[in-house]
Amino acid sequence: MLSTLSAPGSLDFDSLVREAGLQVDQVRRALSWLSSKGLVETNEAKTTSVEMGAKVPPELLLFEKVQSSSGAVTLESLRGSFESADEFSAALGRARGHGWIKIDQKSSPPAVSVEDSRGPKAMEAVIEAVRNGEDQSLSDDQSRILVDLLRRGLVRQDEKTVLSVSITSAGRIAAPPQTEEYLDRLTPAVLATGAWRGKSLRPIDVEAKAPVFYPGRRHPVRDFIREVKEAYISMGFTELEGESVHPAFWNFDALFIPQDHPGREMQDTFYIEGMSDKKLARSGVVDRVAATHENGWRTGSRGWGGIWRVEEARRLVLRTHNTVLTVKALSESKDKETRVFAVSKVYRNENLDYKHLHEFYQMDGIMVGEGLNVRHLMGFLKEFYKKLGMKDVKLWPSYFPYTEPSLQVMGYSDVAKDWVELGGSGVFRPEVTLPLGVKVPVLAWGPGIERLMLLRFGMSDLRELYGNDLSWLRSRPEIAGS
Repeated sequence: MLSTLSAPGSLDFDSLVREAGLQVDQVRRALSWLSSKGLVETNEAKTTSVEMGAKVPPELLLFEKVQSSSGAVTLESLRGSFESADEFSAALGRARGHGWIKIDQKSSPPAVSVEDSRGPKAMEAVIEAVRNGEDQSLSDDQSRILVDLLRRGLVRQDEKTVLSVSITSAGRIAAPPQTEEYLDRLTPAVLATGAWRGKSLRPIDVEAKAPVFYPGRRHPVRDFIREVKEAYISMGFTELEGESVHPAFWNFDALFIPQDHPGREMQDTFYIEGMSDKKLARSGVVDRVAATHENGWRTGSRGWGGIWRVEEARRLVLRTHNTVLTVKALSESKDKETRVFAVSKVYRNENLDYKHLHEFYQMDGIMVGEGLNVRHLMGFLKEFYKKLGMKDVKLWPSYFPYTEPSLQVMGYSDVAKDWVELGGSGVFRPEVTLPLGVKVPVLAWGPGIERLMLLRFGMSDLRELYGNDLSWLRSRPEIAGS
């Protein structure tokens, strides 16, 4: 590129491509690099050109028809020279309005004759100037005619940007001597034929920065979920999967959440309109859960009182937590020692803000076994979060409807300079386990994935994770093992 520019000093882009013998993209990349080094200068200039369209202005066509006749011409004979009545009407109106023609209404039929030929001659001069590329030298009156023709689409205007490139003084110093031939690379053919003799290898700047490469990669949320799953599996857990839509029975009732609980209202839950699980009947597990709600059944509790309604339990909802999956697994495992977890999306009808989303990932887990207690839960949670690289984790006493005792998992945020909630945990209450046929302790927990990621990446707003900020997605540190 520098060699090509050295002789003339300046070339337009197309000439530069042709003279350098390179492809258009190669020239663009080279210009970008050379400009950043101050070796060439580029200048853009916009040029405007106009050209006549295929159609002659209809009023000029009508005037020419009238002028070419030996005398006055009738309207009917003129109308036949146009493609449509609308075009004829427009041409007649313009020609008459400009004073080019006059109509004798007294004659029968009305006759048209020439009134003034100066206007048509001016328009013809403008058209001739456009065809000859002399539109820059028009008078003010002619320029107004050209503007009218442009507005009506009878003349086309084309804007073109011309890029000119010139070499700087620094570029001339950096340019290789014109007399010296360089080889870009040594190939077997060059070596075999001896074409390298008398030539030098093109100098290479080994300190030049290589172009930044952004390979495809998984979204950071996906990466973190993989890490979470590996942590669970390394501790002997089995993953659960399930549907997003469940009856309210498994989402709420089986967890001893009363049917009039505020969290079950529309402001917190997405219900599937007009749909329900008709197969759900008050028998077996459903009957025991219903009795527990009404009077405590055999759990030692007094229940919530009132009448438990199966219609409410049948309503279909988008799961509000993954505990719906673990409690189903619990009903199948009974007292068998179990370690299972689920990492899936959950759905809440929340107001969007820096710590709430409509849909987000939650990981729920349970451990079932004889002799398990809160100390086991605390030990597991601290070890689990340690595997995720989180050491500043505390467990505070809290309240949740279906665990007792209950613990809130808190993590320290360097951004907020405070402790933030990560998720709840505790020991399932007998009102949850006994109706499912489970008589041994069950430890349970359910933190949100995105809140853990805020601590991991030092962020302050959950929405930033899904904002598709390319600069952050490209620069974020790679999660180990991803």
